[in-house]
Amino acid sequence: MARKIRVAGDEARRQGLMQRAAAEIDMLKKNKAAKEIQSMQPKKIGPDEVLKASDILKKYKAGKTRLEQKIIANEEFWKLRQWRYIDEENAEKEFQPATAWLWSCIQSRYSDVMDSYPTCNVKPRQADDKGEATKLSAVVPVVMEQNRYEETYSDIAWYMLKHGGCAQGVFWDGSKHNGLGDISIKKIDFINLFWEPGITDIQESTHLFHTELVNNSLLEQRYPQCVGKLGGNGITLAKYLYDDNVDTSEKSVVIDWYYHTEYNGKRALQFVKYVNDIVLYATENETDIPMRQEMDVETGIPLEVPTGEMSIAQRGLYDHAKYPFVVQALYPVEGSICGYGLTDIGRDTQVQIDEMNKAIMENGKAGATPRYFSRGDGSVNEEEFGDYSKKIIHVAGNVDEVNLRAVDNYPLPPVYVELYRSKVEELKYVTSNQDSNNGVAPSGVTAASAIAALQETAGKNARSSNKAFHRAYRDVVYLVIELIRQFYDIPRTFRIAPDVNGQEQYVEYSNAGIKEQQMQTMGVATGYRLPEFDIEVTSEKANPYKKMEMNELALNFYAQGFFNPDMADQALACLQMMDFSHKDEIVQRIQQNGTLQQLLVQYQQIALELAQMHNPMLAEQIAQQILMSGGQPIPTGGVADVEMGQQEHPYVEKSREQARASTQAE
Repeated sequence: MARKIRVAGDEARRQGLMQRAAAEIDMLKKNKAAKEIQSMQPKKIGPDEVLKASDILKKYKAGKTRLEQKIIANEEFWKLRQWRYIDEENAEKEFQPATAWLWSCIQSRYSDVMDSYPTCNVKPRQADDKGEATKLSAVVPVVMEQNRYEETYSDIAWYMLKHGGCAQGVFWDGSKHNGLGDISIKKIDFINLFWEPGITDIQESTHLFHTELVNNSLLEQRYPQCVGKLGGNGITLAKYLYDDNVDTSEKSVVIDWYYHTEYNGKRALQFVKYVNDIVLYATENETDIPMRQEMDVETGIPLEVPTGEMSIAQRGLYDHAKYPFVVQALYPVEGSICGYGLTDIGRDTQVQIDEMNKAIMENGKAGATPRYFSRGDGSVNEEEFGDYSKKIIHVAGNVDEVNLRAVDNYPLPPVYVELYRSKVEELKYVTSNQDSNNGVAPSGVTAASAIAALQETAGKNARSSNKAFHRAYRDVVYLVIELIRQFYDIPRTFRIAPDVNGQEQYVEYSNAGIKEQQMQTMGVATGYRLPEFDIEVTSEKANPYKKMEMNELALNFYAQGFFNPDMADQALACLQMMDFSHKDEIVQRIQQNGTLQQLLVQYQQIALELAQMHNPMLAEQIAQQILMSGGQPIPTGGVADVEMGQQEHPYVEKSREQARASTQAE
């Protein structure tokens, strides 16, 4: 019997050893599989690849040479240095009057752009996403404010008006908030951006390059692999004609290279940062599969297993797979992503104005400064003659017109002055900067309504160009939302606009509600959906006339009784035929007033019925209080009937008269 027990114990130990051995073999297989997955994609971006990219960059740069020359020339016109292009040889030798008519046109249009500074309202495409859309409508403006976007908007407005187009970059900056990271929005100079020639949409470019001059010492601190290898840049960037002496000898051109790849039928945005032939970072070199630790249920040994997510090389830099740049043209031209600006339109007219102005000034100066012919053997003391402080001029011999004769001056006919003025008016007209835009009424127009009508009509071109800025802003907001969707995994706190009571609100927000969501039908998974939104852009800072118009509209609504709950149905019917900004908010408020009025009438009915059942005298008092407050209680048994046309209490009537008088416009 003891022998049988001993044999059974040996068999159990043998089975346990076999199970542990099998578990160890399984663990080795899992680790080997994980390592094989990590090594599926070898590193592929090295010196040879970036040198090929630099060759593409040089071709792109050659394709935009004329654009760079135009931008540099436009900047000189903006600085009132246009005589370098009118008379370059004598520009520095003699006085060349440069008028600021074109500068004034650009400055006036800039004021219109900033008067229409945009804000956004996020709207859902499905009813399930209403809550997230409301949160994004409050959070996105805060993100823009944290980026000082109003300054960026001002910079791109100047750039777009001067040069005909603008570019903005929307990036994820992992260094913000002490490493937590956040969105960064920057103005991009076309001088530093390179794309495939001939396209009109930046997203259609096969490759995209953005360059930046960085100090060598800073590069060596950030990237030790650059020590002793900087200098001798193969890429030469175009330069503005700076007033300061800008030394770039100790700087290197750092290139950001963007391109697309395909993985399992999905497009991915790849990114490479390099200088010369040194790769500083490349997404395609990040081939490690994200791993997570799991405990082996049999052995208790921790294992690293793939999470199922793609590597950065497969996923790309950003999930939206778009180039992180938004480009918008003011006046588009075919075959270029940069259009025409006000400088391009008014340059020739400004040159003609300056040349005419110089001719008129020279003629006026000649007429104001008499000149004389003097004989070579004349007897007039020319030194004393030219000195206006001398009261006596000595002359040897006779003084007549033979010895000294005045030079005849021929003043310009008025037609030339009129031509000069017509050129000024031409420049104003072609750039849509007429006098009525600047508040100057034409001669004979004195009525305020007529002046307002002229200003409204004259501003249509400005409003049209403002739409271009708003379209670019909408595209920027789309990219901001996509970056929030990808990177806002950790909840963040935002201080949003005060509520109705003026109290500050602090909300937490993360991307949990806008990531891919699993769809189910009858408890069965049917796939995933990605919440999508529409962006409505409105002007945040309306001009004073627009504010006054909205205030008058609100007073008219109040005077017509639109906010009277008893007239809710009539007011809603009228609003359906009207069109103005924030109409939905007014409709919602009137609907709420009507609903509250219905609830109030119901509660009054209940209160009167209960009071009548238990205390008829109290019911009479409640009915009188309702009448005193302007209400119309529903008559009940034992309570005096109240006719619909009964006169209001004098106190109520007086209060309404005072309210009506206080809201009348002066």
